Amino acid sequence: MVRAHHLNPWAAGGRTDLNDGVLLCPHHHRLAHAPGFTHERLPDGTIRFTRRR
Repeated sequence: MVRAHHLNPWAAGGRTDLNDGVLLCPHHHRLAHAPGFTHERLPDGTIRFTRRR
């Protein structure tokens, strides 16, 4: 199962178009919403998760 996720949340002024969306497995979708992690799209399209310090 995959889940759709917007990289820049709409509530924070992000776009709601497909270019801002990614499909994530449940584990990575939880990380995307976890306050202890940040995420970014790399130039090759992959998503990198980083633990906040």
